[in-house]
Amino acid sequence: MDLQELSRFNSWWTSGHLRDALLEKYRRNLYSDLRKNLEKRQTFLVWGMRRVGKTVLVYQLIDDLLSTGVSPKSIIYFSFDEASADLNDVLETYQKQVLNYTFESTTTEKKVFVFFDEIQKVKDWESKIKVYYDLYPQIKFVLTGSASVALRKRSRESLGGRIVDFHLEPLSFEEFLELLGKDVGAIKEDPKLWEREITPLFYKYIKYGSFPELVQESDEIYAQNYIQSNVIERVVYKDIPQEFGLKDIELLKSLIYAIARNPGAIINYSELSKDLARDQRTISNYVEYLEYGLLVRLIYNYRGSPLASARKMKKAYLGTPNLSFAFGEPNSTTLPKLLENLVLLKTKAKFFYRNSFEVDFILVEDDGHGKTKLTGIEVKKKTDARQLKLFSRHFAGRVKRTILLTLERDTATDESSSIPLWEFLLS
Repeated sequence: MDLQELSRFNSWWTSGHLRDALLEKYRRNLYSDLRKNLEKRQTFLVWGMRRVGKTVLVYQLIDDLLSTGVSPKSIIYFSFDEASADLNDVLETYQKQVLNYTFESTTTEKKVFVFFDEIQKVKDWESKIKVYYDLYPQIKFVLTGSASVALRKRSRESLGGRIVDFHLEPLSFEEFLELLGKDVGAIKEDPKLWEREITPLFYKYIKYGSFPELVQESDEIYAQNYIQSNVIERVVYKDIPQEFGLKDIELLKSLIYAIARNPGAIINYSELSKDLARDQRTISNYVEYLEYGLLVRLIYNYRGSPLASARKMKKAYLGTPNLSFAFGEPNSTTLPKLLENLVLLKTKAKFFYRNSFEVDFILVEDDGHGKTKLTGIEVKKKTDARQLKLFSRHFAGRVKRTILLTLERDTATDESSSIPLWEFLLS
């Protein structure tokens, strides 16, 4: 590999520090977890949607290492998204022409930190990392990827015990407010006092507040174009087709558009097959590809066991409600569904319930004594706890709590705690 190509990613080899343009002062919540464990042996895999801040987080870790006295040449960064290269060539060029000593010579005092961005672009990356990990204990790998299921599955299968994965989510509402300079601690202490100021920010967050680079943005047209070109089109036109060799780009576009217009809808493969003139199995596969690209999140109808639930109907939500805004939403029809989408991101729920009645989200946890406890969550514009009452009766003895989330502040009912949605997002 050409040393000049490698050097352009690693300006600190000559300057001793990162350029200010590469750094952001604000640290995402995940940063502290990564930093305090950075000296541990295991490889780190940081995965998340495009443009949520993975690369900035990596630069912040590098800057911190430099500030604590780690030799600049003991740190290498390379983005496989920006340049095509063989992983082995990158490391061999680095070892021979930058380190000036072999990886065999590394010690606790001469540890090497390797940061690889968008690792999923490298063919058979997990086997290659495994070889270096096993041969050279003093190399610390930090990898990032803009994909989910297959990326993590492959890493766990090939690097079992050698890798720890971290999900960098889209900005939480709390992080969004902090980036705007708000005192979140004070807001949490007395939410009612701040309601008038926070409400318009909450609506901005729904539209395009999931992405750090858009937090200070006031031009909605620019924000829409940013999400379309840097997130949706990048995944649909480039990431997924490259990974799976797909040619039916129009089907990917049609599916993400359909979900963006009606997030939280039951996926009816038969109807989609008729509407889109495609085979049901093909549509099912393409929805899974969108999930892989983190544009879509699937949840399942709760039936008491993961296997039974997986066989039942699914709902498709978005990786962030901001994707809907990029398609010209929200409107009065989609807004309630986007509010549900926010709750999904907050709770990481895997289930809903739909039979003779329907509850938006079911949280399942072990009570510590081998029994399953359930929390039911409903998202409404106004107070309406009827579905939660049915839920409590149907699952009598198994319900830990019910939560009613509303846009408007209201008095709690006798069976459900009613909480303004924005306040719940800060809890």
